[in-house]
Formats: sequence, C-alpha cells, structure tokens
Amino acid sequence: MSMEMQAQLGSCQGNSGDPIFTEDFGVGTTNTVLPPPGSTTYIFSNGIPNDGFYTVTNGTFGNGIDWHETEDHTPGDVNGKCLIIQAGPSAGEFYRTTISGLCEETTYEFSAWLINLVRANSFCSTQPGGTIPINVRFQIWDDTDTTLLANGETGNIVETSSPNWEQNALVFQTLPAQTSVILKMINNGAGGCGNDLAIDDIVFKTCGDLIAVEDSNANDSATICSSQTPYADTITAIPDFAVFTNHFYQWQVSTDGTTWTDILGETNASISFTGITTTTYFRTKVAEFAANLNNLDCITYSDVYEILVNPNPSQPSSNGDVNFNCSTNEAVLAVASVAGITINWYDAPTGGTLLQSGSETYLATASGIYYACLLYTSPSPRDEQ
Repeated sequence: MSMEMQAQLGSCQGNSGDPIFTEDFGVGTTNTVLPPPGSTTYIFSNGIPNDGFYTVTNGTFGNGIDWHETEDHTPGDVNGKCLIIQAGPSAGEFYRTTISGLCEETTYEFSAWLINLVRANSFCSTQPGGTIPINVRFQIWDDTDTTLLANGETGNIVETSSPNWEQNALVFQTLPAQTSVILKMINNGAGGCGNDLAIDDIVFKTCGDLIAVEDSNANDSATICSSQTPYADTITAIPDFAVFTNHFYQWQVSTDGTTWTDILGETNASISFTGITTTTYFRTKVAEFAANLNNLDCITYSDVYEILVNPNPSQPSSNGDVNFNCSTNEAVLAVASVAGITINWYDAPTGGTLLQSGSETYLATASGIYYACLLYTSPSPRDEQ
C-alpha cells in the first residue's frame, strides 16, 4: 500500500526540537563500510569508488579524477567522514536506515547535506549531453515498508566550479501508534560521466509551530540596568498554528542560554517572573499532546526571551563650565564620550525638557545649568539613566 501523507520538500518553517537522530559517518583516515543501521545496494570500495560502488572516508583529496577535493560537511570535526557514491548504471536505492524511538502523530523534519562531486568544466562537460547532474529522491516509509509517508526529490544539482554542500530536507508526520520509520535515498539518474555525490549529516528532529515569546510591551527581549532590578514582567508564548492544533507548555529558565531547567508548575502559555537581578533567559517546551512534554523526541522549543542586565553606566564626565558669550548669545557645552552610550541634554536633573538627543555637545542659547543624561544604545527597549 502506498499512502502519501503531508509530504513537504523543504525545511521546517517553525520551531524545532533537538536532533533525535544524527548520522555524520564518524571520523578517521581509512575507508570503511556504512555504519549500522545504514545499508546500501551499492558495493563497498576501499578507495575512490567506481560506478555502482561507495565508500565512507574523510573527503576526496587526491582523488585523481575530475572531482572536487573537499572535506566532509560536519562543522568542527577532524578527519570527519562522509558517504561517497558513484552512481551505478541504472537508477536505484543507494542508502537506507531505520529511525526508531519516534512519537506517534508527530511532525518531523529529515535533512541531509549533499554535494555534487564533479567539477565544472571538467572532462564530462565535453562529452555529448554534458555532465550528468545528481538527482536524489528522499522517501519516508513506515516500519513495515508498505506505507509511504512522504517523498520528494532534490531536482538536478549541477556541477560547480568550487565545492558546494547543499542541505535538503523533507517534513513528514508519523501515523497513530507509529514509533519508527524507514528512510530511503534513491538515485533518480543513471551513472556515466557524472552523477557522483557525497552525503553527510543526516538529521531527524521534531517540527512544530513558529512560537514567538513576547512581554507585556510586545517586545521579544528586555535590556535593563542593574538599578532597575529586581525586574518583573509577564511573557507569553504565541504559536502560529502552522503545525499544531493544540499546545501544551513547560517553561524553562537559563542563566547562560545553554543549560536549561524546567520551572515547576509553569505549564501555561504565559509565565510571570519577579526578582530578576542578573541576565536571564526563558523559553518553553511545546508539545501537541500533554503526554509528550516529558519526551524530548516529541517536543519543540519556543524562541528564547532574554533579559539582559547591564551595569549602571558611569556618569558622563563634563568637559567643564563654559562662559556664556554675550556677543553671539551662545555657549557650547560638552561631555566626554562613553562607548555604547547616547547622550541626551535636559534643562533639569529630573522631569526636565529634552533639549537635544544623541550628541556629546549642546549649543546653549541662554545662560543656565544644563544636564547630560546617558541612554543605552542596546536593542529595544532602551532605558535611560
């Protein structure tokens, strides 16, 4: 039976959860076979593969043919490996793996990075018909391999003059009682002069709504001075309903934006906080079903709301009193500049009239006492001191 459901070629347009499956093919300097649970109909090669062969190795340097010399895609690894394939004489499946531990009736994003290994203006480009492009079909099947959940293809990815890794993605939804799926990658074109590719960084992660977080002033962050602490407000998660019909929440807090802790009892769309004295971050886990909130494979996260607490700025340093010039009826007042600070001028220390903004100098046209006040130039909302 083939029943395609909610197929979408493209990345998740909302918020995602953490990856629940990642295949980066490991590291090392030798050619190796596919790591489990991956499988292929191609034949392993202990060197640069010929038509119908594959290898897993750390890049294509010294390939001796008209391929790009490139390392794998995974950022930051050393001698990272990727799956390298030279298409066989006919189209067919070249990679398959089973992804387990999924949540039922949950939307996921599959993604992988691909590169056309053939260099532009190489030997193949001089042949009749030119270089054969790579063209890959992605399919997601149920664990019985009888129900097609989603499929899509890259279209032709032509050769380039320099190495160019491209990410391709497919969004799908699991069925009721379904907790595992089969990923297939199928080569749409036949081998020959071209159609040689590498694959890296296969990832599965949940896909949910785009979920903004706003405070009582409709801002997505707050920047305050330490003199304004302890700080209090209410923030609210605002989903766009692009994927989820229902929303269940568990708010989290962090002091560094990396390590997060659940806040006991905070499971509504809004959360009120008080007593903030240092830079603090809030976000919420979101699930379409309440039972999924405790399963990291089933949730997505909202945007992060940051409360940035800056130390109080130093008072602006005056360049000194200035005598009023009665002939020109003016005097130029000035203060020393402070990095990241805007200077505003007033006619009173508090509650005065704004005379000039954004300047370290002020042209007074009447004698008197004038006051330079500091304004942080941090992102909105900005707070005067």
